[in-house]
Amino acid sequence: MLVLPWHDPVRAAEQILLLDHMSNGRLILGLGRGTGRVEFDGFRVYMGQARQQFKESAEAILGALETGVMEYEGEFVRQPRVELRPGPLKSFKGRTYSATVSPESAEIMARIGTGVLVVPQKPWQMVEEETATYRATYREARGEEPPPPVVAGWTFVDDNADRAEEQARRWIGAYWDSVISHYEFDKPHLKDTPGYEFHGLMYDRLQKPGGMEKMSDFYIGLQPWGTPEQVYEKTKTFCDVIGADSFVGVFRYGGMPVDVAEKSLRLFAREVMPELKALAPAADRLTHLQA
Repeated sequence: MLVLPWHDPVRAAEQILLLDHMSNGRLILGLGRGTGRVEFDGFRVYMGQARQQFKESAEAILGALETGVMEYEGEFVRQPRVELRPGPLKSFKGRTYSATVSPESAEIMARIGTGVLVVPQKPWQMVEEETATYRATYREARGEEPPPPVVAGWTFVDDNADRAEEQARRWIGAYWDSVISHYEFDKPHLKDTPGYEFHGLMYDRLQKPGGMEKMSDFYIGLQPWGTPEQVYEKTKTFCDVIGADSFVGVFRYGGMPVDVAEKSLRLFAREVMPELKALAPAADRLTHLQA
């Protein structure tokens, strides 16, 4: 993951272009506004303005990546015309994605023309509905089909189903604890931060009796873990729900030892990945994706 100073769009755009040249045009660009208070405090940026600041920065950067010239006049981003060095290698259209949690962010992403990266943290039925709204908004705003979504997942594979579940609950649960800690979901500040009302709902859920345990179980249940057959079925189902053609597996998390992660990763690569790669494109196999 490349962390860029989105409040300094010229520097961010030039770093993106440089990396694209170094990778010979293989860069897949990811954008996000952030949720951790510590991240904003470090840059001395007020979180309550983040949504509009991000929208303007993303528009300025994406436009410059296509033309090689940045010029933008907004409420927060005001950049006189400047030519970037290096210039673009090729278009970023179709290879720019944004992680979205709130419905409002999904609408912004659709209108600025990015694809969607889905990180499992909500019921899949809700994700399906929001993705359909995103797809319709994208078509209406841009007059074309959006790129297929990308699904991520905290993955654990083992030949033994019971051992897979025990290990998944141990390590994914530990990772979830770190999410709560880093983003401070157990504190109420997001409820009163403009643009983060949706995230603030997490605090209410965690404060209910047994809320922490229930939310941990819910999060673990969203992830693809189990035997190779189970992980294949879960991953395919997740992709089918939202019409995704790509899966990004996270294989080490929560303090997991390297050898444990490597064993799981190699089993996935050997027995799960070939089956996923053999699937037809989502647009060909899923009728519900048609306009």
